[in-house]
Amino acid sequence: MSEIRDQLLALEQERQRALVEEDHARLDTLFADDLLYVHTTGLVQDKAQYLEYARNAVRYLAVERGELQVRLFGDGLALMSGPQCNLLQKRGGGEPVRAEGFATQLWVKEEDGWRIASFHGTRAPA
Repeated sequence: MSEIRDQLLALEQERQRALVEEDHARLDTLFADDLLYVHTTGLVQDKAQYLEYARNAVRYLAVERGELQVRLFGDGLALMSGPQCNLLQKRGGGEPVRAEGFATQLWVKEEDGWRIASFHGTRAPA
């Protein structure tokens, strides 16, 4: 179990790196084709919509996660949850926005490895 947990935590770090470095090809491989992404604002997107959002709507200046809990359910399903803080800037400019909250990710093991099938962010109370 600790081997899978370590692998998933490394993949989550890879997701954070890919967002900040705008490695959209890597993001495409980290998210499942049937991704359901729920932003802290309540915006719900599928994979194509989310990747378009990351390419054209915002820049991720920083993505930080606190201590993450990973729970395994069988051989190919894992739930990862914990605090998250994103520093975002709209592509058109403006002041960066700090989005703090809690995120839960559903990881599924597919033929080519672990991928995120669902990502749900919740905004921290004001």
